[in-house]
Amino acid sequence: MNSARFASWRRTCLWLALALVAAYPVLWMVLSSLKGGNQEIFEHPFALPHAINWRNYQRALRDGNMGAFFLNSLWVTGLTAWATVWLGAWGGFALSKTQFPLQRVWLGLFFLGMILPVQSFLIPLMSLLNTLGIHDSLWALILPYTAQNLPVAVLLLAAFFRALPAELEEAARLDGVGTARFYLSILLPVARPAVGTIIVISCLNTWNEFLMALLFIVDPEKKTLPAGMIAFEQAHNTDYPALLAGLSLIALPTLVAYAVFHKQIIRGVTAGTVK
Repeated sequence: MNSARFASWRRTCLWLALALVAAYPVLWMVLSSLKGGNQEIFEHPFALPHAINWRNYQRALRDGNMGAFFLNSLWVTGLTAWATVWLGAWGGFALSKTQFPLQRVWLGLFFLGMILPVQSFLIPLMSLLNTLGIHDSLWALILPYTAQNLPVAVLLLAAFFRALPAELEEAARLDGVGTARFYLSILLPVARPAVGTIIVISCLNTWNEFLMALLFIVDPEKKTLPAGMIAFEQAHNTDYPALLAGLSLIALPTLVAYAVFHKQIIRGVTAGTVK
């Protein structure tokens, strides 16, 4: 009994230590955003603020144009999540419930899309956006973000649909339900845990994406929050407290979303593993 209690205590301490290591960069960012200036950050980087300075957040909101950046990020994130769910659900349905030529090839392409780093296709993607005439527009982010999130969405929903009992489809067919109605009226409502997980993952990935937002958007009024903070940094000669305040505001929706929906994410990811 004592041995089991000691093992449980040791695991708890290990998880707490790992949680502290993971949370420390965020905690340091927030504390540094409350310091009085660059000198305090550089001279006492790991110390608590001498005095809490909320003016850094006021400068980030007023001078950093965060209102426009926030609306751009909200627009891009919302459309990307909607397109990812809509296209991913159809793709997952096709891979799990239908038979068509080169099905395994398509499945392999989706797996390939999960492992390819974004840096490997930036140049051809830039050329494609120029050809389509959408470079330096929000569509230059929405379309690539959707394509980047699709592999996870398709494979997750395909696994979920495949794990559903075959009797569900057989009963629907006996009642005269067609393929489209079966998909829209039966499969999608049942797949709400997986769909919710895809929405959360897509929103988190899109909201925090930096590299493509920096390269594909030139107009300062069209930048999203992560890329907009870089412009804020250059314009204000690296005012680190204000910059860290802006980054803390960017991270806040992500942290809140994960804290609220982390059980939903785990449930959706594991939903298709057990029948």
